[in-house]
Amino acid sequence: MLDSQTGLLPVGRYGATLDAIKQSYVDAPQFQTSTTRAEIWQHFESATDGIRSVVPVVCVWIGGSFLTDKMDPDDIDVVYWCQDVLVDRVVADPQAGLLLQIFALNQVRAQTGLRVDTRYCKWHLYSGAHLADSVEHRSYAQSRGFWDDFWMRKRSGTKNDPPQIADALPKRGYFEVTLDGFHGV
Repeated sequence: MLDSQTGLLPVGRYGATLDAIKQSYVDAPQFQTSTTRAEIWQHFESATDGIRSVVPVVCVWIGGSFLTDKMDPDDIDVVYWCQDVLVDRVVADPQAGLLLQIFALNQVRAQTGLRVDTRYCKWHLYSGAHLADSVEHRSYAQSRGFWDDFWMRKRSGTKNDPPQIADALPKRGYFEVTLDGFHGV
């Protein structure tokens, strides 16, 4: 639930289901007069179906203004996590590779009109993370840390204001939703 004083999800990463998020941020009585939430959720579902049509998605992290008390957010912000070995198999196909590039470069909205800010990251499975010293694992660990830090931040001002040091502090939470899980494990 949202913090009643800040209107934000409390700091942390929370496990959830898509149905629970929809019930709380689209169908909830407090959002019944929203003119954007239902459409944004439909766009998110379409985008999710799109990426899953070319590669299984382990999980999706959902954050941003959609997870606030803002009545009419502009979009929903997501990062899809896909196993690196599965991504590497599908990018050889030109159409699948192009679709993944659109997701990776946050071009879904520009290319389709869907109100979804997207990224995808490669999840590298390595049984001994403390022993890992590979390009793949370092890239995975860097991406995971970056996005975890990013989703907990909230700007002090508007999108056009210069960043402030206070913007680096964790101020809100985000959701992790398991979709397809891991394959071959």
